[in-house]
Amino acid sequence: MKHLVLILVGLTLLFGCQKSSQVVKEPWIDKPVASWPDFALTNQISFTDTSYSDIANSFLINTGYDTIGVSCKHLFMVFENQLGLSSIDLGTKFNNWTMYPKNHKEKTVTVKQLINKDPNEQIGQFNTLKTRDWIIFELEDNSNQLYPLKIRYSPVKSNETVYAVGWGLKQKDNSKPALIKLQCVKNLGDYFYIKPFKTDTHPAGRSGSPVIDKNGYLVGIVSGQEGNLGVIGGVKYLITMLDQYGIKHNKPGH
Repeated sequence: MKHLVLILVGLTLLFGCQKSSQVVKEPWIDKPVASWPDFALTNQISFTDTSYSDIANSFLINTGYDTIGVSCKHLFMVFENQLGLSSIDLGTKFNNWTMYPKNHKEKTVTVKQLINKDPNEQIGQFNTLKTRDWIIFELEDNSNQLYPLKIRYSPVKSNETVYAVGWGLKQKDNSKPALIKLQCVKNLGDYFYIKPFKTDTHPAGRSGSPVIDKNGYLVGIVSGQEGNLGVIGGVKYLITMLDQYGIKHNKPGH
């Protein structure tokens, strides 16, 4: 009888642990895409002599303690060519950076500062940027209640289906961000390769879009294209930056 009680207790603990480890879906993920909250954003960036409107994509992240902004670091390749910047630093001629859902500038969040700026980090080319293609911002506030995504800490698996949500240059309907269904081909840690399920997907302009999993959690950022495969920056580098800059976040097991 004693052994039976121990077995029953063990089974209760086992199934209790299994239940508690189940992933809770984001409440909007099973709704029609048109009903999803505003989390896919674009950028307006102003320097003394130059302004960029609706350039690349961006989004917000819920760290569990605060809300931060994110976009793609390879935007600095544009700043290098047109403004002469040479490192991951917006420089003295920078004025302001805002993020908003495309066509809805009334829902704007303003950047306070670039958190992971580094005057010693050279911009480089895409083949080096793809391993570190995240820029992270402290925000002034989020009074418009734009939706921040939660981070998934487990890596994306080969053949797993994920979704990019953002705007592209050749997108016919700009009223809402496009939802692009993707399949992971190979995960290399800092980034992973994907292929779209539809062959008529146009990757141009989608840089900086958030990539989410089937439960609505953030797994990457659209970084670029290599041949027929897309490149997605994984959250591994993002998490490294959060730790490096002392940004509290919901670490696994905490």
